[in-house]
Amino acid sequence: MLKAKIGDRLDPFLIGTSNLIQRIGLRPNSLTFIGLGLNGLASWALAEGEWLQGSSLIILAGFFDILDGAVARNCKEASSFGSFLDSVVDRYSDLSLLVGLLIFYSRQGNVLYQVLVGLSIMGTALVPFTRAKAESLIPQCNVGIMERPERILLIFLGAAVVSIMPIVIWVLAIGTNLTVIHRVLYTRRQMPREKPTAKQEGKSLEITEKSSVL
Repeated sequence: MLKAKIGDRLDPFLIGTSNLIQRIGLRPNSLTFIGLGLNGLASWALAEGEWLQGSSLIILAGFFDILDGAVARNCKEASSFGSFLDSVVDRYSDLSLLVGLLIFYSRQGNVLYQVLVGLSIMGTALVPFTRAKAESLIPQCNVGIMERPERILLIFLGAAVVSIMPIVIWVLAIGTNLTVIHRVLYTRRQMPREKPTAKQEGKSLEITEKSSVL
């Protein structure tokens, strides 16, 4: 939802920065891995309960995550492989933050929130998977309320305002899995009705004939 609304509107503000990055010699893929490293540090901070550090690192990692695409477009280095690599690294970044929270709640001995974070991890992994699989069957499947920007924003808000982190965990656990279900149902509705094969039609006719005899 947020991605669809914002789109590439931030690009004009990133052109100057991307030109500087280009002069330094950093390539888009380098920025992608810097973002991954920062999310890894954020995960460690969350695991240690260092909420202020964690939220700061999440924001910084998000900046690099936006910047790598802007640099690729501005420097005309956008490629299919770069997009693929960025998607893979994003999955590591997303899941690392949740692993950090899982470690934190494990240390606290809080079984309920361990389970909720586990559900969030499953939902987070399946949200992009269901879209990729669905789009091999239908033209587009970008429905759902809990895409990556929403998830990252929620974790940042939970780390920045610690008192709402339990609420964030509940929203992630429920919202990510509802998004998966939404995409499954949407894909089912959008798929063309499959015609039965000749073999299936023959079996159906045979069953009908037997039923009439009985």
